[in-house]
Amino acid sequence: MFTIGICDDRPLCRQLLEAFIHLYEQEKGVLFDIYQFGSGEELLEELNKQGMILDLLFLDNSMKKLTGLETAKQIRQSDSMSTCSIVFVTSADDYHQFMQVQPLQVVCKPGTQERIAAILDKVLSKKV
Repeated sequence: MFTIGICDDRPLCRQLLEAFIHLYEQEKGVLFDIYQFGSGEELLEELNKQGMILDLLFLDNSMKKLTGLETAKQIRQSDSMSTCSIVFVTSADDYHQFMQVQPLQVVCKPGTQERIAAILDKVLSKKV
């Protein structure tokens, strides 16, 4: 099963992304395991505690304590999560700062159904 994480401190943003993913599931006849996280700390704790491995992570940058970039740096240091595709979903203008953690893509918030579908197509084609 393909596992997707959505990490954003705003519940509405997480729900919108999950809705885009569910639309994709219906259109393509696929199913994903989707997990939502309200902070970078919560995400990292679950990854460590549960031994969870994500195939794809949609990550907001502007969160209360740990930023998305700081969270991504810690994820990149983990052996089990080193192959996770990270997509920043952010309102930040400075996309260059994210390049140090080799994101798959940076999407301007809130993203669109088409952008999310294209990302899912891309990561699924790598998995086959």
